[in-house]
Amino acid sequence: MQQRGLNTIVVGFWLTTMTWLVVTKVLPPLERGEPPNYQTLYGGLDPAAPPVCWDVTWNDQPIGWAVCRAVRPAAGMLEILSRVHFARLPLQDMAPVWMRSILQSAGNSLSRLEMDAFSQLEIDPLNRLTGFRSSIRLAHVPEAIVVHGTVEGTRLKLRVDAGDVSYCPPDISLPPDALLGDQLSPQSRMPGLHVGQSWTVPVYNPLQPDSPMEVLQAIVEGHEPIAWDGRGVDTLVVVYRSDPGSALGTARLPHSKLWVDPTGTVLRQETWLFGSRLAFVRLGKAAATARRGAATDVLSEMLQRAAESQ
Repeated sequence: MQQRGLNTIVVGFWLTTMTWLVVTKVLPPLERGEPPNYQTLYGGLDPAAPPVCWDVTWNDQPIGWAVCRAVRPAAGMLEILSRVHFARLPLQDMAPVWMRSILQSAGNSLSRLEMDAFSQLEIDPLNRLTGFRSSIRLAHVPEAIVVHGTVEGTRLKLRVDAGDVSYCPPDISLPPDALLGDQLSPQSRMPGLHVGQSWTVPVYNPLQPDSPMEVLQAIVEGHEPIAWDGRGVDTLVVVYRSDPGSALGTARLPHSKLWVDPTGTVLRQETWLFGSRLAFVRLGKAAATARRGAATDVLSEMLQRAAESQ
């Protein structure tokens, strides 16, 4: 009888332990789901869909527009193209020293800056990132700076061309299924989100050629209602912060935020850049339809640039 009682106690303790393990360690990740990857973002993307259009603000002041489009240049391949046009970006708020020297040599005023940022992501038939190209056009300087990235296994190899100077920063080690981001381009889709999800996001900024890459931690922090296209929308908020191992005191302050509706559509994106807030606000259907006529030439130029970069 004593042996049977001991066995009952052992089995009961084992069941209690396993129940705790399943409830605390197994169920939460299953409930939250897998973090976003290139398959969830772009696997079902229709290249025939109309381009996505955005208004762009700088510290709540309108300064330009953005347009994004997916294309299939070859069988199975997918390219995500974006162009952001800054019509009047205040140089005194954000220009690094190298940019000021370029503008001075080009004879432009330092009080205002006209700039275009082009981005091209290349996705293979298995929905894996193979490379990217990001370039900046400053006034009449067509490619003042270009950042090339090539993925080889788990390594991201970079090359930066700034004027007559070209160099290769150290390779970046990419975590599995890491989503590469561009600080100057909006993210159009983020489906399948749940509160508590987290993942790693290497981001690049062509305006910082001396250190173009930064690794951020993304987490879906909760729900937040926002006003968009004349109505209220309940959204999930994705917050990006710098690596928690950073020694800087402000390392855990938000770097960027996304507001995503229940369908996975990104309605708003904000990024803190040079101490100012850069925001992308997605246009509603009516406004986007009116804007797309003017975007035709923009997309044609993007496609031409993508072909020339091959």
